[in-house]
Amino acid sequence: MNFIEKELVIFDLDGTLAESKAKLDDEMAELLVKLLDKKKVAVISGGMFSQFEKQFLSNLPASVNQLKNLFLLPTTGTRLYAWKESGIEKDGATLSAGWHKGYAENISPEERKTIIENIEEAWAETGYELPEKIYGERIEDRESQITLSALGQDAPLELKKAWDPKKEKRQNLVNILKQKIPNFDVSMGGSTSIDVTMKGVNKAYGIHKLQDFLNIPLENMLFVGDEVIPDGNDYSVKLAGVDCIQVSGKEETKNLIREWIA
Repeated sequence: MNFIEKELVIFDLDGTLAESKAKLDDEMAELLVKLLDKKKVAVISGGMFSQFEKQFLSNLPASVNQLKNLFLLPTTGTRLYAWKESGIEKDGATLSAGWHKGYAENISPEERKTIIENIEEAWAETGYELPEKIYGERIEDRESQITLSALGQDAPLELKKAWDPKKEKRQNLVNILKQKIPNFDVSMGGSTSIDVTMKGVNKAYGIHKLQDFLNIPLENMLFVGDEVIPDGNDYSVKLAGVDCIQVSGKEETKNLIREWIA
């Protein structure tokens, strides 16, 4: 793989650029800013845009010109945000500077209710006990995605890592849910998460939308993630034909970026 030929580098967020739900650290932020001077960069993750703002953008010291090279795909690629400067759009609308939504593939309220009910049923079938303490929302309705976080969205990282280190619990839940709701995509997300999206609307879908938006062929893209494994929420990108690099965590990602910007 020749990195010089790549026009766009796409990163997963949790477990790749940062620890689960943790802010981007200063070293990673500096490396990404330098990469934005050389390449277009996209970040795709299961969190909502508000999570991107809190976890990613809040500690990214990027200039306006660098932000123009950055593209954000929240909720597993079911939405796309791009930075635009203020001005007049082709249709005459006045545009304010900032992050603007390119598309959103929302699930209907009725279907979201059905998914949540099936998640609860699948959990009951596994026999897993509910944790004594739940940190934040356990099943989150993100409109274009439903996410189960076994210990809650805001659980401490050490507890998350200890809950399912071999991915066996989540794999069991994924297998059950695939039988219950076959018309939706089900995949493992962060260290305790399972994401449910519309059928075929996954990270690969987001990559194809980004391809159309930027007019960049798949062979000129590179994806970096920690779940490029069957039933992992990064795996669809590999199936789409994008060159992928599996990493074990943010330190390995930092080493890759250092090589690329050298």
